[in-house]
Formats: sequence, C-alpha cells, structure tokens
Amino acid sequence: MSSRFYHHLLIVLVSLVSTQALHAATRTVKFAWKASPSAEVVGYKIFWGTGSHNYQNVQDVKNVLTTSLTLSETKYYVAVTAYSMTANSWLSNEVIVPPL
Repeated sequence: MSSRFYHHLLIVLVSLVSTQALHAATRTVKFAWKASPSAEVVGYKIFWGTGSHNYQNVQDVKNVLTTSLTLSETKYYVAVTAYSMTANSWLSNEVIVPPL
C-alpha cells in the first residue's frame, strides 16, 4: 500500500459528535470521520476499549463515515483505521470518551 495512503489516513480525525444517555448504565455515542482521499480505501474499522491503545472491540463499518456505539459509563478510547483490499492503515488519533 502506498505511503500516500498511510499519510492521508493519519490526518483522518475521529470526532465525538454527540452523546445521548439511554439509561443510567449505558449511552450512545456517535462518531464521524473524514474520508481518506485514497482510491485504494474500501472501508473503515472502528476500535474501542477501556485502555489507551488497548482495544478490546472492533467493528467493520464498511464504507460508511459514521457509526454509533452503545457504551457503559466508564471511560473509553476510540480510533479508526481505513483498509484496502490488501492492508490496514495506521490507527487515527485516539479519541477519549469521558465517563458519565
């Protein structure tokens, strides 16, 4: 995969768009990111977990630029990668979802 692909994904930022409480134990958090300009990208994966750079969960959101996660009240760390048919990019900058 070209270095341009990796370079462009490094500038893809995950942004915390909204947080909505469902009930006392969980909340729905919506994430959105900019598309990679690389024609090689066929989809995105979002990673999240309770430790920085220690993601216990991953969701392939295909070629979509937003997703919502239902999270408990604890602090979460979230990042996104783009992927092509042959490789994954580096992780985006990490976003911290603070505890409720």
